[in-house]
Amino acid sequence: MMSSRRVLYLTLFFLSRFDLIKSSTANCPVEADPATILSCVAIDAVGLVQATKGNIRVFCTMAERFMECVKTKTRGCVGEEFVRGSLSELIELSQKCCVNKDEKMSEECPFFSRPQCFSLNDTAKKSNGDEISIENLKIGEKVLAIDHNDQIISTEVVAILHYEKNLPALFYTFTTDSGHQLSLTPEHLVYIGNQKYIQARHIDSNEHQLFIAGKNGQLTSSRILSIDVQIKHGYATPITQHGTLLVNNVSSSCYASIYHHSIGHLAMAPLRWAHQAKQIFGLINTSEANENGIHWYPKALNNLVHTFVPFPGLFTSTSGKI
Repeated sequence: MMSSRRVLYLTLFFLSRFDLIKSSTANCPVEADPATILSCVAIDAVGLVQATKGNIRVFCTMAERFMECVKTKTRGCVGEEFVRGSLSELIELSQKCCVNKDEKMSEECPFFSRPQCFSLNDTAKKSNGDEISIENLKIGEKVLAIDHNDQIISTEVVAILHYEKNLPALFYTFTTDSGHQLSLTPEHLVYIGNQKYIQARHIDSNEHQLFIAGKNGQLTSSRILSIDVQIKHGYATPITQHGTLLVNNVSSSCYASIYHHSIGHLAMAPLRWAHQAKQIFGLINTSEANENGIHWYPKALNNLVHTFVPFPGLFTSTSGKI
């Protein structure tokens, strides 16, 4: 299932980046002879047989050869730099992500199974109204979120569950008719109204709306104009006392890799209790720098679920232990 999901994500990313090649120059092979691009589609019979047997690595090697060929055939064409850059990125993705089910995927692959969350480039809003990047959020920071009554409130960051400064991740970037944008990893929960949260990958622009913090201090619905699939570097998972966060003024859950916001919030209760105890004894260090890696608590919790729960897929969308 995970291999088919990776193929889907890779296909979505490919379609979002690849465009038709147009040229008005005499040096473009495709313009001189459009049929030249067909030479890139030479059939590798052995590779196709292996692909049908589930050998994903062989199939991806075939795809890499095709993309290298397209790069060669589009030299001198208008848009060559864009195409070459996009295809080079896809080849790099193939090399990092194409593994068979009995092989371990590189952690540099954006589809590597791990809890992910917000892009470091997006911003939260402090309780005083100032913006702060997700990258710079620290434990103890007071930020704006929503409560169970859809009221905008001030809450406190109690933990950073996962932080990666440079690792790539696949993001769904939503653009609303109000001009707001929000980037979330596929399995991150986003608020769609009526106390409902769903994973970003299941958002349907024709069916769902996002909720924006308006100038009047109230949440307002906003229609989704577009959903783009992008690969970005750097992400973080800040957890607040209320389990929610306004990111780029868009309401979102703090939780990912689960199906129900309420279960995620319940599971993180020990972290909230520990934070409150530290507050009592004055042990909160708001200047402590974020370090790359996954917090021990969600890692242990996930591994316990996959070890002892008969049907872990009912609770989490992670593929196994992390």
